[in-house]
Amino acid sequence: MASCAQEIPPLKDRLGSISAVTAMVQPVAAALLITAIIMYMTSRIILGWGRKNASKNSGNLPPGTMGLLPVVGESLQYSRPSGRFLPAVFISDRIKRYGPLFKSHIFGGPTIISTDAKVNQLILQKEGTLFKSGYPRSILSIIGMHNTTEIHGNTHKVVRNVILNVVSSRIRDDKVISYISDEIVQRMNAWDGQIVRFQEEATRLSFNLVINQLMGLSNIDDACEADYLFENLQMLVEGLLCVPLNLPGMTYRRSIQAKRKVVQVLQKLIAKKMCRPATETYDILDGLLAVEGDTLTREVIIDVMLGVTFAAYETTARVLMLIPKFLGDNPHVMKTLQDEHFHILGERACTEKVTLTWDAYKSMTFTEKVVKEALRLVNPGDIVFREAMEDVNVDGYVIPKGWKVMPCFSPAHTDPTIYKDPLSFNPWRWNNKDTNNMEFTPFGGGIRQCAGKELAKLELSLFVHHLVTRCRSL
Repeated sequence: MASCAQEIPPLKDRLGSISAVTAMVQPVAAALLITAIIMYMTSRIILGWGRKNASKNSGNLPPGTMGLLPVVGESLQYSRPSGRFLPAVFISDRIKRYGPLFKSHIFGGPTIISTDAKVNQLILQKEGTLFKSGYPRSILSIIGMHNTTEIHGNTHKVVRNVILNVVSSRIRDDKVISYISDEIVQRMNAWDGQIVRFQEEATRLSFNLVINQLMGLSNIDDACEADYLFENLQMLVEGLLCVPLNLPGMTYRRSIQAKRKVVQVLQKLIAKKMCRPATETYDILDGLLAVEGDTLTREVIIDVMLGVTFAAYETTARVLMLIPKFLGDNPHVMKTLQDEHFHILGERACTEKVTLTWDAYKSMTFTEKVVKEALRLVNPGDIVFREAMEDVNVDGYVIPKGWKVMPCFSPAHTDPTIYKDPLSFNPWRWNNKDTNNMEFTPFGGGIRQCAGKELAKLELSLFVHHLVTRCRSL
C-alpha cells in the first residue's frame, strides 16, 4: 500500500497540474467560444439579409431552397458530378421538384437558376439594362478581374472587335489551316502503338492550338515556355470551383500562385513582342497591343489574355475528348465521314500529302453536322453568371435586385420536347434545322457570345478530318 501511495502525487500537486492544464485550456476555449459567436452572428446577419430580400417580394421568388449552412448554402450539393451528357444532378433534381426556374444559395450568395431557354435568352439579351455580368469574386481572383466576362462598355467593344477581326482573318488563311493540321497530325503520330489517355491528349492538343492563335507561341519553337504555361494553367483551373480559402496547402491558394506565374509569362511575352519588328503573322495579342491606350490598359490586356486562353482551350478540349467516343459508338457516322473526307482528298491522297484549304473546310458539310451534334451533347459553355440590376419580373416570379442569376444551357440541349431521342448522337438531326435559336447555345449568347467560336469549329472539323482519314475504325 505504501508503495502505491508514493506513486500518487499529493493532492496539492495534482490540483496544481489541473490548474496548469486549465490555464492552457482556457485561452483555447475562449478562442473557440469567440469563433462560435462570430459564426453565429455572421449566419444571423446573412440569413436576416436573405429574409429581408425575400420579404420584399412577398413570396414572388421562384421556388427552391437556400440550404441549411450559412455562406455555404447548397454549394456542396451543386458540386456533385453529373451523368452521361445530362445536366448536373443538382440541376436535374431541382427541375423535377421546382420547374425550370428556381432559387438556391451557391458560390456564397442567393442565386436564381434558369434552365428555361426563353428566360435564358432574356437574361443574355438584356445585359446592360436589366442584368450585368456577375461572376463570383473567388473565380475572378483566378481568371482576372478585367477578363472578357467583366469588362464593359467601350473597353469590351474594343476587345471583342479585335478578337473577331483577328479570328475572321486567320481562319481563312490557308497557312493557319496548315499549321492547325500539322499540330494535330504531330499529336496523332505519337499515339501509334500506344494506349492513349485521351483526356490528357485532348487538353494538351487544344492548348497547343490556342496558344499559337492567341499569342503566337509554338509547341516546338517555344517548348519550355509552352510547358511552363500549360502546367500553371492546369493548376489555375483546379481552383476555380473549390473552397476559396487562400491558406497554405489549399487548392485555391495554389491556383492563385499559378495565376501569378501565368501573368509573369504574359508580361515577358508582351515585352518580347514590343521589342521585335512587325511580322507577317498577327495573333490576338498583337491585335490587343496595337490598340493599347486609355481605353485598353496593359492590365486589362493581360487579364483578357489570361481569361481567353483558359476558356478557349478548356472548352474545346471537352469536345475533342469525346469525339472519338461518339464516332466509335456510331460506325455509320464514321463511315459517312470517311466517304466525305476521302472524297475531299481525292486520288492524290494515296501518293502525296494533301494540304487542306479554306475551300476544303467549307465543303465538309456532314462534318459540320457532326461538330454541331458534339457541341449539343458536350455543351462546353454550360453556364454563365449574371446579376440583376433591378427587380426583374419573369414568368410571374421576381428576380430581386442584387441577386446572382445563373442561366444553365444543358437542359435545353437534352430536352426530349426539343430534340428527339436527345441522348443519341445523331448528326442527321441537323438536316434543315436552324441552329441560330435559343435552344442551341454551346457558345453562350448576347453581347458576350464566344468571339472565337468559328476558330473552335475549324479546329474541331480539322481534328475530325485527320481522325477519320487515319483510323479505319474507333
